[in-house]
Amino acid sequence: MIVAQQEVLDADGRQATLLHFHRGQVLRILADSIALYRDRASVDDPLGNGVVGHELIPASLKLQFEPDSGFVREQRAGFVGLHGGAVLFIRPDGIALYDNAGNALRNHDPHWLIPFVKVN
Repeated sequence: MIVAQQEVLDADGRQATLLHFHRGQVLRILADSIALYRDRASVDDPLGNGVVGHELIPASLKLQFEPDSGFVREQRAGFVGLHGGAVLFIRPDGIALYDNAGNALRNHDPHWLIPFVKVN
């Protein structure tokens, strides 16, 4: 699962970074939560149809939004470093949130895991 495209949104006071995966799924990163959607159209669905999983960002992690790159500081293969130090690691079974790169690379103490589901 590799990120095909990154989209930064800053409208209506709601800042977001969207990571588009090759299989069509989209990961939405907000300051307080992260959600995985079946496709891009599902992100804008007010009823939440197409949400695969949603998790809150722990209060101990403070994500920072940058106008050019959104919440993402760096992205390589399955490693997504976020502004503020937290890391998302895209694993075969889903997307996990860690406090830092060291914990992510050792799979040590993830905060949560949003599991992948098969896309029809």
